[in-house]
Amino acid sequence: MPLIPIAMALAQFAPMIAGWLGGSKAENVAQKVVGVAQAVTGQSAPDAALAAIQSDPNLAMQFQKAVLDQQVELAKLSQEEAIAQINADVTNTQTINKTMQAEAAADHWPTYSWRPFVGFCFAIAWIGDYLALPILHGYNPAIIVPTIPPEAWMAVGAVLGVASYFRGRMQATPNIPSDNRG
Repeated sequence: MPLIPIAMALAQFAPMIAGWLGGSKAENVAQKVVGVAQAVTGQSAPDAALAAIQSDPNLAMQFQKAVLDQQVELAKLSQEEAIAQINADVTNTQTINKTMQAEAAADHWPTYSWRPFVGFCFAIAWIGDYLALPILHGYNPAIIVPTIPPEAWMAVGAVLGVASYFRGRMQATPNIPSDNRG
């Protein structure tokens, strides 16, 4: 049996374990938790250690104590995963910002105008889908009001939101250079 399911089963005896079992470090945390269980029970097989803890309340208490003694180290493994994820997000955001800045500074209209174009298309689609078509449907039931999946709205809305934020910042702050294209 893989270590993560065994560690999750052991989490019934030490609930804080479940919070540590996420991300790329989950296998390392699970290995450490199962190692603690094996040390407490004296069993060499992870399945046997789990079975021993499940059947003996004294071993379950010893396991809880051993996990509490290792709590800082186990939490540190989990925290390293969270820090790595934050660093990856920061790097990704910086890359996106550089791309958007390069697009805004481009000399060719398709490059610097595609985000505003997406914004206008989004507005037209939103007005059509949520305002015009329902009104027309009230007059003529044969007009079908399409259902657009929420993911599509979120994707276009994210592009529009980021573009609008930076465009608004540029227009509101006079010391940000602009070539007055928009």
